[in-house]
Amino acid sequence: MCLAREDLDSWAHALDALAAGRDVGWMDDGRNPEVRIEVRGQRGVPVVTVEDTPASGTLVSVPVRVTAGWVDEQRDRLRQVRENWPSEVIETAPNAYEWRR
Repeated sequence: MCLAREDLDSWAHALDALAAGRDVGWMDDGRNPEVRIEVRGQRGVPVVTVEDTPASGTLVSVPVRVTAGWVDEQRDRLRQVRENWPSEVIETAPNAYEWRR
């Protein structure tokens, strides 16, 4: 799995949708495993599904109990990732990247 800056932006939009109570799909571009979150899954508990169509074809769905404020916790973690993200990422060949600080 390889994250790009655009993936972080997409995750920020997904967090906005989750905060509004909407289901989301993230990284559904066929490049990486797709993550889907169904807010009101089984018995009102969110269900997270990860489907690795590009590589193994594996699919797993897991109900996840979350605490109040979990979206804000994820936003804080995203902020930390962005603060530590390399200042420059260069694609040196198809799907090959070099990180520079």
